[in-house]
Amino acid sequence: MCGIAGVFGTPDSNLKVKKMLAALGHRGPDACGIHTAGDLSIGNTLLKITGDMPQPLTGKGALVLNGEIFNFRELAAEIGIKIDSDTELLFSLIETGVKEGSTPIDAVCSALSKVNGDYALAYACGGELVLARDPSGVKPLFYCSGTEGEKPEIAFASEKKALAFISRKAKPFPQGGILGFNTESGKITEKIPEGYLEIKSPEKRIYTEHEALSQLKETLEKAVELRLTPTTGIAFSGGIDSTFLAALAKRIDPGVSLYAVGLPDSHDITQAERAAEAIGMRKNLKVHFLSPEEIEAAVPRVVYATESTDPMTVAIGIPLYIVAKTAKEDGKRVLLTGQGADELFGGYRRHEEFLKKGAEVLDREIYSDLATISKINLERDDMVTMANSVELRVPFLDKEVIKTGLAIRPELKVLKKDGYYEDGYYERKYILRKAAKGLIPPEILWKEKKAMQYGTGVQKVLDRLARDSGFSKKQESHIEKYLMQIASEKGFEFVNN
Repeated sequence: MCGIAGVFGTPDSNLKVKKMLAALGHRGPDACGIHTAGDLSIGNTLLKITGDMPQPLTGKGALVLNGEIFNFRELAAEIGIKIDSDTELLFSLIETGVKEGSTPIDAVCSALSKVNGDYALAYACGGELVLARDPSGVKPLFYCSGTEGEKPEIAFASEKKALAFISRKAKPFPQGGILGFNTESGKITEKIPEGYLEIKSPEKRIYTEHEALSQLKETLEKAVELRLTPTTGIAFSGGIDSTFLAALAKRIDPGVSLYAVGLPDSHDITQAERAAEAIGMRKNLKVHFLSPEEIEAAVPRVVYATESTDPMTVAIGIPLYIVAKTAKEDGKRVLLTGQGADELFGGYRRHEEFLKKGAEVLDREIYSDLATISKINLERDDMVTMANSVELRVPFLDKEVIKTGLAIRPELKVLKKDGYYEDGYYERKYILRKAAKGLIPPEILWKEKKAMQYGTGVQKVLDRLARDSGFSKKQESHIEKYLMQIASEKGFEFVNN
C-alpha cells in the first residue's frame, strides 16, 4: 500500500512528481522513489506490508503500484519463481509480456487478467503510459490530461490534493479502467482483458439457497484469509458485516484485534460489546470512547483527508478516521472493513422498494451500486484510513466474492416473507446472514444496525458544533456551512473543486 504519482509530457516532470509525492507522504512513510526517463517521471511513497521491494521497479519499463495482489504467491508458483513481493511478481508478468512482443497495454491487460487484488498502477514503457485501477475502485486514482504547447501532458496521483498545483481539473480514474496514453500522439486506448471482472449480469445464476450458501461461505472465508497479516485489525461495529468478518478471521488468527469507537453509551459501543461477547471475542475488542472535543479536532483533518465538505462524507469519515488512528497507535497497518456487503447483498432499505418492482429491478440497482461504490464510499474510506498510514482492505469486494454475489438471484438477498404487514416484510441481506449462521448467534445475526454516523453519535456532535458556530438548524445545510467555514479558515482551497 502506498501513494503513486506521475507526469508524462513535460521537461520538469521530476520536480513536479517530487512535489506530488510530498503531498502523499502520509500514504507511505517507509520509503520514497522516483524514476525519470526523458519527460516522464513516476514515483511512489511506500508503506511496507507485503515484502520489502522499493518502487518504482525498472527494467524494460517502469512500474509503480498502490495496493495488494492477494494471489501473488499462487501465480509465482505457477510460473516457477520464488518471490516475496506482490509488486515484483506483477512487474515480472508485465515485463515478460513486453519482452515477448506485446504492447505495454496488452502486457498489463494479460497480467491483470490473472490477479485477484486491489490496485491502482502505472506502467511506462517507450512512448506509452498505462494506467489501471481495480474493478471495484478500492484503491483511488485521479488524473488530468491536456496539451502543454504542442505536446500532450498527463498527470496522475493517488489523491487529488497531489494534483492541486496543476491547472487542469483532476477527475477520478474509472474503476476497472485500463487506459494507454501515447505521449507523442496523445491517443488514448482502452482495453478490458479476457477474464477480467466486470460489474455485469452473470452468465450463470445461482438459484438454490444451498448452492448460494456453500459458495458464499467458501469465497468469503478465503477472502478474509488472503487479507489477514500479523498487523491486521478489524473495524468493528457489531453489525452483521463486521461480526461475520471477525468470526471468520478468528478461525485463522484467534488473537485478531477488533476496534470500535463511539460516544460513551452510544449504540455502536453497546452493539460492539454484545457482538464481541456473543462470538467469544470480548478480549479481542478494543473500545475507544469518543468525546465531543476529539470529534471537533478531527473535523478539519477529515475535511483535508477527504477533500470534501459534504456532511455525510465527513460524518462517516470521522469514526473511521479515529478507528484507523487507534489501530495505528496499536501497531496495526491493515484494517478490514465490511464495506461492499450492503451493495452486493441488498442491505439498504431502498433495496426492498426495488424488489417490490421486480427482481430484475433490484438486480440492476445492485449492479449500479457496485459500479459507483468507489466514488460514493471507497475513496472516502481509503483517504481517512491512509491519513493514518493504515491500509484499508475489503473482503466483501474480493474478486471471487463479487462473482458469487452477483450470481446469487436477488430474491435470496432481499427475502420477502409473509407477516405482520399487508404486503409481508423483508429480510435484507438474507443470504449473507444465513451464511453466518453457526458462527454468529441469532440475536446478533438478524439484528438491524444504525448507520455509522448515527450509531457512534458523531452526527449529533456535528449538529451541535454547527449550531454553536452560529449556523441555525432552521437554515438549510447548516452542517455543510459549518464545514465550509472550517475549510476556509484552514485554507483548504482544493475542497469541492
